[in-house]
Parts: sequence; structure tokens; C-alpha cells
Amino acid sequence: MSPATSMAAVTLGALLSHWRRNLLQLAMLLMGLALATALWSGVQALNAEARSAYARAAGFLGAAELSRLEHPQGWVAQADYVALRRAGWLVSPVLEGRADLGGRRVTLTGIEPLTAPPASVAAAPALDGPDLAGFFGPPGQGFAHPETARTLEAPQITLTADEAVPVGTVLVDIGVAQRLLGAEGRLSHLLLHPDQPRGVPPLETVAPGLRLIPPDASADLAALTDSFHLNLTAFGLLAFAVGLFIVHAAIGLAFEQRRAVFRTLRALGVPLRTLTGVLAAELMVLALVAGAAGLVLGYGVAALLLPDVAASLRGLYGAPVPGELGFDPVWAGAGLAMALGGALVAGGRSLWALWHLPPLAPAQPRAWAVASARSLRRQAVAAGGLGVTAGALALWGQGLLAGFALLAALLLAAALAVPPVLAGVLALGARPPPGPRGGGGGAAPPPPPPRR
Repeated sequence: MSPATSMAAVTLGALLSHWRRNLLQLAMLLMGLALATALWSGVQALNAEARSAYARAAGFLGAAELSRLEHPQGWVAQADYVALRRAGWLVSPVLEGRADLGGRRVTLTGIEPLTAPPASVAAAPALDGPDLAGFFGPPGQGFAHPETARTLEAPQITLTADEAVPVGTVLVDIGVAQRLLGAEGRLSHLLLHPDQPRGVPPLETVAPGLRLIPPDASADLAALTDSFHLNLTAFGLLAFAVGLFIVHAAIGLAFEQRRAVFRTLRALGVPLRTLTGVLAAELMVLALVAGAAGLVLGYGVAALLLPDVAASLRGLYGAPVPGELGFDPVWAGAGLAMALGGALVAGGRSLWALWHLPPLAPAQPRAWAVASARSLRRQAVAAGGLGVTAGALALWGQGLLAGFALLAALLLAAALAVPPVLAGVLALGARPPPGPRGGGGGAAPPPPPPRR
């Protein structure tokens, strides 16, 4: 072991002895960072699962790749579909609606597989088989996601599990859908085959009431739910900020209590670079431990809340969000990175103050107080800047994002302003009292000379 490594190991052992004597303080630091990471990563897990479900729903039946024909008033007459097919247009009917099957509300989607474009058939591989008699014939065959099929009892149809169908959706034949929805002779829209033949009559001649919708124009479920996920993200950030203030208090207290240790280590010849690096490494190790615990807690919180969130999204927007949570390394890595970055932010001020002090100054109360005063002045300037930003957003900000930025600026400004304000109040209270005369404040007059 090299001398530098040996010195770093001895320094780390001396610094860790503080935590062995202050287990409650260590628990507060770890719990604050773990809870902050748990709430942030849990919210990100919920958002990631929902957006993944939106992407799958957008690709269902080729909705993100195919153009479609719709009627401005909502329903497409089946007669228009027949007229377009006779005129040579390669269109396929689709009927969508909400229906009660076995006491559960689901999205019923009816298609016609013989005329469906390849992208639509690829969305339901079970339809690409040699025998479709069960799908067409009574009572009709339906395909549903395994999670939906497990909880759905539908005596009206024969239900088959298929991973390609979104959660909360049942795929049936167009005739079965019309019967179950009570929509005989009506369609939701017509899907256009990507390879339309040349020389067909124009749409205005065959079906003048329909309009052409380009691909992706209808796949707006993610945009529709953006405000919902923005609120969840703002809640996660707020919880993370609260946890960071707890961590900041614990780290600041630990630095104050270890000033004599810093002085002793510096007097024994430990370089400032080594001491600061060991303190930063100690902080990173604690952040990794707390972040890993926070990820486990966050996954548990997200798994517990996902059924309720999914029910809310289905009820409000009809979003096919599953009730089971999958693990995504992206949000897990982002949560761990937030824990490490948050620990650096919480302990950065203390590390900066230590780096700029002379070798034996950490144990001198006056030197540490001067460094803290400079830090408090910078903190007060930052609070003032955030206050000005909040005022500007209040006057000229527009939209939901500006509102969240305003709240964040106000909360952070208030939190940053508390230490400087308290320091100022304490400084006022520490002034010497006035002289014996109530308002004079001057020295008492000398006694008269004795009489001779």
C-alpha cells in the first residue's frame, strides 16, 4: 500500500469514527436521502410505465403509421365504407367504444381482419392465422392482454390472452363490436392501406363527409396526459428538495462537530486535497447506500400506487395503463444519479468552506465563523435572486410550467433565506446593552471629587 493510500485510509477511519459515535445523526442523513430518492424514483417509475403503455397503445392497429378517414361529427356510416371499397379505395373499418363485459368497463375495438392493413394485423399476431372461423362465428372470439383476461368474465364472447393487445382493451370482429356496443351500421373510422391504387375517384366524390387524418395526428394520448405526469413530477421534485434540506442539516452538523478532527489531521500532515477528497468519497458512499435503499423503497411505493394511478388514467383519459409495474434501468439509474447529485449539493457548502481555510483554522471558531458568514452572504444573495425570479414569473409567466417554476423559486428562496435571517437576528441580540441611563448609551459621569 502506497503512503498516499495509507494516509487516505487512516483519514477515512478517523472521519468514520464520528458516525460510530453518532448513530442517530447517521440514521437521519441516510433516511432523509433514502426517502427523497424513494419518492423521486417512485414517481419516475409510474411515469415511465404509463408512457410505455401509451407508446404500445399508439402502435396498436398501426395507429401511429396509417392514415385514417373520420367524420367530423364522430361516426362513419357503414354505407360510406361500402362505397369506398366499391370505388377501389383500400380501407378497413374500425369501431371503438366503451362497453361493460362481465361487470367491468373495457375498451372494445372491432376490426375486419380480411381488409386490415399489414400493420394492423401485426398488432394482433393471433389474427394472422389460417383459421379465422372462431373470430367471425358466434359467439365471437375476443383477444385481450393477459392482465385483462385474468380479471374479465365475458360470457358474450370467447376470450383469448394476447400480449400485443393493450391493457383494458378487448379486440373483436367488427360485427361483434357493433352488436355489443349497439352501433349497427356505424363505424369509428376507416384505416387506409399504405399502398392505395392509382386512378380511384377522389374522396370528395365518393364520401364527401369524411376527412383525411394523417398518421400520428390521432396518437395524442401522451400529450393529453402531460399535465397529469407533470403534476406527479413536480410532487417528486418537491419531496426530493425537502429530503435534501434534511440531508443538508445533518451534513452541516457533522462538519461542525468534526472541526477539531480536521485541525488534528491537518496538523499531522494530511494534505487538504486528501482530506477534502476523503470527505467527498465518504459522502458518495453514504449517498450510494441511501440511494440504493431509496430505489428499493421507490419501487415498492410505485408498485403499491400503480393500480390506483392506472385506474385514474383509465377513468379520466381512457389510457390503457397496466396495473403491474416493470423494472426499467433508465429510471433506476436516474434515481441513483439524483441521490449522488443531491448529496453533493447538500454537502458542497461545507466542502467549499473547508477547502478555503488555512491548515489550522478549522478548529478556530472565529475563522470558521468568518467562512460561514461569507457562505451565508452568498446564500442570502441566492435567496434574493430566487425571490426576484419568482416576482418576474408572477408578473410575466404564462402556463403550468411557469406556475411550477414560481412555486419552486418561492420555496427555495424561503428555505435559503432562513439561515441568513436567523444569523442576523442573533447578531442583533448579541449587541452590548446600553449604559445605565435608559436611552443615553454613553458612559456614566465620573464621581465628584471628595471634599477636603
